[in-house]
Amino acid sequence: ELWQRRVELYWNLLKPKIQEDTLRNIMDMKANMGSFAAALREKNVWVMNVVPEDVPSTLRIIYDRGLIGTTHD
Repeated sequence: ELWQRRVELYWNLLKPKIQEDTLRNIMDMKANMGSFAAALREKNVWVMNVVPEDVPSTLRIIYDRGLIGTTHD
């Protein structure tokens, strides 16, 4: 719910500044459990969840939620 509120606020702030269908690819560079991507599920975007290599991997949780992700250093 926290990410849902943040996404809606951010989306409403951006709406007057961007044209429709210009935001398509979003990268979450410090994904934890994919909550940010889940909050964007109603938007017409593609989200890549990236988990840093120097923290415990949460990719299994991300994958179990039906999302995509990778690790990066």
